Amino acid sequence: MAAPWREALDDVAGDLADRLVHGLGGPPLRPYPPGVARDSALVICSFDDACRDAAAYDAVISIESPDATRATGRLERFREAHEPAHKVLRFHDIEDPRAPAPPRRHHVRAGLDFARRQAGRRLLIHCHAGVSRSTALAYAILVHRHGAAGDEPRLLERILEIRPQACPNRLVVRYADTLLGCGGRMIAAVDAHPVILETRRRNFSPPAAG
Repeated sequence: MAAPWREALDDVAGDLADRLVHGLGGPPLRPYPPGVARDSALVICSFDDACRDAAAYDAVISIESPDATRATGRLERFREAHEPAHKVLRFHDIEDPRAPAPPRRHHVRAGLDFARRQAGRRLLIHCHAGVSRSTALAYAILVHRHGAAGDEPRLLERILEIRPQACPNRLVVRYADTLLGCGGRMIAAVDAHPVILETRRRNFSPPAAG
């Protein structure tokens, strides 16, 4: 796994790529191979739970803030061949693309590509609390797995079964909606879900316009 300086360099390169292809979306995402179990194990958890459980999985996606330390959300990197495959995505849990270090399209694409390469294996996804960033990416992974057009609300319900406190980051969902060609259905499902709306009302700011 890359050293911290390499991870920071990758962030800069990804942000630059996003700016260069803004509005184009990049090449299409590859579909899941036929015959792969669409409901293979997908677990969403907090950083604390990941510290305890991640080594038992086949693959791990860590979503961390760029300034995270071992004490504040930076999971120990897996480096050995017998350890889980490990993808690290670094961005803040914010929904304003103009703010420092927001989610970007390249983060979502990288997460989806990694999950597809781990198809059929047990996948754990974590962020700090296991509520916003990780649930948004997990939702995108399920939609990508199923290739479902019009089935986004059912797949969002599946995320709430896996992680009842889920309140998916809307910016991550919007990027995923575009990358997966969902025509606004993913974000519409999030914005219409009564449980998510209530969670957002209690804990977060109201949904942004647009």
